[in-house]
Parts: sequence; structure tokens; C-alpha cells
Amino acid sequence: MESNNLDVQILDYLSNHLENEDNHFFSAKIAILDTIGCIVHASSYDNVHSFAAGETSVEVFNNPFKTVKNFNSILDSTWYLTVLTRWFDYNDTFLAKEWGHPSDNFGTIYTYFQKNHNYKFVDFTTALTKAYEIQGSLCLGTSLNKLGFDHVFFVKLASGSVFSYLLSGGNSDILKRTVNNILMDGPSLRAYRHFPNVGKRKSWAAADAAKRGIELSQISGTEDEIYDTIQNQEDWGFENTFMKNSGLSFGKDLDDWVIQNVLFKVLYPAEFHGQSAVEAATQLSSEFNQNRAKLDKINVHTHEPAVRIISNKKELKNASDRDHSLEYMVAAALLYGDLKYEMYEDNFSGLAEINELRKKIHVQEEPKFTQKYYEFSKRHISNSIEILYNDNTRSEQMTIENPIGHPSRREEAIPLLKEKFIQNVESIFSLKKANHVWNEILNLKKDDDVAQLFSILIEDE
Repeated sequence: MESNNLDVQILDYLSNHLENEDNHFFSAKIAILDTIGCIVHASSYDNVHSFAAGETSVEVFNNPFKTVKNFNSILDSTWYLTVLTRWFDYNDTFLAKEWGHPSDNFGTIYTYFQKNHNYKFVDFTTALTKAYEIQGSLCLGTSLNKLGFDHVFFVKLASGSVFSYLLSGGNSDILKRTVNNILMDGPSLRAYRHFPNVGKRKSWAAADAAKRGIELSQISGTEDEIYDTIQNQEDWGFENTFMKNSGLSFGKDLDDWVIQNVLFKVLYPAEFHGQSAVEAATQLSSEFNQNRAKLDKINVHTHEPAVRIISNKKELKNASDRDHSLEYMVAAALLYGDLKYEMYEDNFSGLAEINELRKKIHVQEEPKFTQKYYEFSKRHISNSIEILYNDNTRSEQMTIENPIGHPSRREEAIPLLKEKFIQNVESIFSLKKANHVWNEILNLKKDDDVAQLFSILIEDE
């Protein structure tokens, strides 16, 4: 890429056809299905659904895809679907210099194509793939968290730019104006993801970012300056103001790699840096519970980002705090041999027991895990757990190099992702209907009308 300006790079990428469509097509369908399951599951909670629906006066159905069909506002539709996608932190993720959740862009893509049916299904999957790629590649090349800013800025860029390209029919000036308006909008602080300010904002921040990206894409359709120096202008530019003069860059050439290498939360609703620790803890649960009376301490060896982001939290004020605590996740998994979102809630019966156990969990960095975490060809998310007893014995040191949602274990994960999907949609679909939806979406062809996707989701049994 000759220019380091994001507006030029994104325009070039969105203007070109993907060379390896077959490589990303199946991955995109799995990503769509996983996100659909997250949306349906969250919508089954009345308080979550009412928050997502906001002040809209549309008719509400048990099926959120029937509900969103009646939204008149594209901004409200995107907000609604993205809140439901993110609420329980069970949608896919991507870890690199920055962290993020590429399916935070799903609501944007779904909303556009639902309002514009004159497309093929491959147009939908390609748009989703490109949004994933823009966000994920920015995560590979640029760290916002080290500067105190939040990763949802990359959702704003990815959703806003792809939506702008679709809305404008590929108009280069409008697309570049959109990207630069988003840069001028700037990133938000990530303080709400860290003690002492952790709260539910992390469940709606991506929806806010996606909605704002779309809003700026609409505004950018108005004739105006392109603002093409805003990224690196010396006095008032984005990199000077927000990045301490470091670059805002992609970590790789833009293609279809990210959607094929996204990380799925297959078994546990837990922050992804701790997923392999939870998997290890569940495997040690039986032995732990048989020997609890002689427990001394529990050692967790992990990678540096996990130490920095989700460890050493003395006080956990709410569910949003608990689902980002490595010690809490491990304690719950050891005690119950599983981890469910209900275990994070204030009214969970085992809350005090988990909090007492996490005091005996000691987390430390394992340098080789950190090295493999950052190595592009590996991108491991490793954790190792051992239990020490007061009679000088210890458990097996259980090491999980990569959790089940890692691309290196994708074949193993597919049937489990289907189980997760069926469980997530059981509030509105029978088992027969859930299997039908899964199979019908997997069987969609590139040249099928995109309207078939929407019909599959809203048709009655």
C-alpha cells in the first residue's frame, strides 16, 4: 500500500474484489450464525431487549429479526442489533496489539441489506468480511489501549466506511470524507472497562460506535471538504492529537484473512484472554473438588496481556467486572466444572464461595506464552493451571495452548458452535426450527438473493 492514509487504503480495498471468495464464504456463514445466536439469546431477557429497543414504537415480537424489520431508522436498527450482539460478551473476538469483536459490525451490514434487497447473498458476506478485515487489521497494527482509548473506535471506522461505500455506490469522495470525519470524531476513553469504573457501557459501546459511524457516513454524503490531511496533519491531526505522533496503521495487507482467523467464544461467556484458563480449570474441577480440604493455592501461568487486562482485581463490583476477572473465571470453573453468565450476577448463590476461592489464585506471566501470543503465525492464547495442596502434593499442570475457539481448532469447534447456536435460539425456535435455520443458512449459495437470509430468520415454523 503506497499511501499510509486510511481513507486511501480503505477506498482501494473496498473498490477491489476479493480474490479468494471461497476461502472466506464458509467462515462468513459461521460468523453470521454465531452472531444470530447471540442476538436471539440476549433478546430473550426483557430488560436487555427493552434497553436495545429504546424509545421506538415498533411492534415487538419474540423473534428480534421480526422486530427489527419494522424499524424505520437505520440508526435505531443498527443500535438494536449491535446491543443484542454484544450484551453478554459471547460474540466472536480478535486479539492482537488491540482487541476487539468484529461481529460488532454485523448489525450495520444486516441493517443495510435488510433495507436494500437488490443484492446477492455473496454481497452480504463480502461486506461483512471487509468490515471484519478493516477492524481486525487495525487491531494488528495499532494499539489504542496503551494510550487509554477504546477499541470500539475501530468498529466506528469499519462499520462507517463499509456502510458509506454501500450507501454511496462506491463514491470515492464520500467514502474518504466518511473515513476522515470518523477520524475527526476521535476515539472514546476505555476507562469503563477498568476498575473502578467498570460498568454496562461495555455492553453498548460498540452499538454506539457503529451507529455513529453510520450517522457520519450519511452526513458525509453532503458536498464538503474531504479533510484528507486530518490523519497526519502536524498541528491538529489525529495522530498528533490522539496517538502521540505514532502511526495509525493496518498490521497486514487487506484481504479476507481476519474472518477466517476470528476467535469464537464456543463454550464460555468469558473475556477471551482467559478462555483457555477456563477450559483448563474445568478439566481440573473434579480433582479440585475431591481435594478442597487440603488446598493451599492455585497457580495460573498466562500471557502478559491477560495479566494487564483481566488479573489482579481486588474488588469486583458487578457482573461487568466479574466477567473480566481471570481469577473469578478460574474459581467459578474449578468449583462448578463450567462457566455460565448467570455465575457473574449479583444474585448467584455461589458468589461468596467464588470470591473466597479467587483469593488463593496467583497469576503470573509465562514469557513463552507472551511470545507466542504476539507471533503472527501462531497468535496463541495460552494458559496453564496447577493446584498446590498443603501436604506437598500438586495436581497435573493443565496447559491449554489455544482454547476451543481458536482457528487452529476450528474443525473441532464447528459442532460445538452449532450446539451453542441451538441453545442460544431455544427461546424462540424449536429444536427442529433451530436445526433448519442453521442448515439453511449454511446451504445458502453465493448467487442466492440476500432476501433469502431474512426470510429464513423470520418465517414461521
